[in-house]
Amino acid sequence: MPLDEAEHRHAVLLVEDDYDTREAFTLLIEGMGISVVAAANGREALAALHADARPCVIILDIAMPEMDGFTFRRAQLADPALADIPVAVVSGAGWAVEREGRSLGITTFLRKPIEPDALLGALRDRCNGRG
Repeated sequence: MPLDEAEHRHAVLLVEDDYDTREAFTLLIEGMGISVVAAANGREALAALHADARPCVIILDIAMPEMDGFTFRRAQLADPALADIPVAVVSGAGWAVEREGRSLGITTFLRKPIEPDALLGALRDRCNGRG
């Protein structure tokens, strides 16, 4: 059941296996007043979503251990309660990743190394820059 806008707390689910990148993104996002739920792989991300995390957007790395980004996205789409949460891919990979991502309904792609303004712009589009 969707939350009433007054009850909604803007949050991002950040799925990134690299500790330093995850920490840097977390600080950047929290600086916008947006809460961050961080996961080191797709399996942790699904667990967070099933534990009632309801983010405005999922920032998703592709190459990760245990469960990669595309496997996560397929599992997300298979669950009607999670399927409508938008995803932005963050990857250093090339156009093949974007092509596969588009086939899974992903429309936002940020290439590593990411300019902070590009990440913040993608979040503003989904979270309105509010906490």
